[in-house]
Amino acid sequence: AVASPIQILEEPTIPGNWTWHVTNWQAGCARTCSYNFNITIPTIPNEIGGVKAYCSGYESGDLFTRCQILEGSNNGVSAKFGPRTSNNGSGPAEVVFSFEKGAYLEQRPFNFTGSHEAVYNAFVAPLLDFDVKPTSVVVVA
Repeated sequence: AVASPIQILEEPTIPGNWTWHVTNWQAGCARTCSYNFNITIPTIPNEIGGVKAYCSGYESGDLFTRCQILEGSNNGVSAKFGPRTSNNGSGPAEVVFSFEKGAYLEQRPFNFTGSHEAVYNAFVAPLLDFDVKPTSVVVVA
């Protein structure tokens, strides 16, 4: 029998000082809560191809809504509101962002996530810009 080589796959890590930038954030609640914004995921040379995307969506339980990629390829962005923490009439307390790094050559696909406070500024305040630091990463099976 011929011994086959053992492939040791590296566990994914979050690159240091990697910050995602959200621009033109707007969110509001009527019958349900909605959001729309642009997000830039910067490129990490020789590691991660960045993207720019436009996202819009509504409260959808625990489901992420795919964003429209404006620049970049092979990777995706999704977003969702977090769960409501109370029934006091306010919307969800946070918005969750997901960056899906696609498989490439022998690299497995990864999913990075980060979150930010959900600010409800529709019709009452200017559009907002803020940064998001990814806080978790998992291998996509």
